[in-house]
Amino acid sequence: MRDLVTPAALLGAFKKRAEFRVDRAAILNAAWDREIGAWSRHWELVGLKRGVLFVKPGSAPAAQELHMRETELVESLNRYFAKPWIKRIKTILTRPA
Repeated sequence: MRDLVTPAALLGAFKKRAEFRVDRAAILNAAWDREIGAWSRHWELVGLKRGVLFVKPGSAPAAQELHMRETELVESLNRYFAKPWIKRIKTILTRPA
């Protein structure tokens, strides 16, 4: 005999599939601006791939500061999401083509 599915179970499955999914990139951009504050003049968020943020620092001291604050920034950015997905921050010298 087949298992009977209750209307409540069907409704729950539908709600789960129809759930509105927010674009993580949009949230990340807003969180980035909020978390880095005045450093936005020195750090440019360039890209994102597999949980790694690519940032272009404006100078060598800005790159060093970013490197020293990486762990703190990753933790503070992940607080904006239900599941932490940002793994690390990597500096790049030029914008990718």
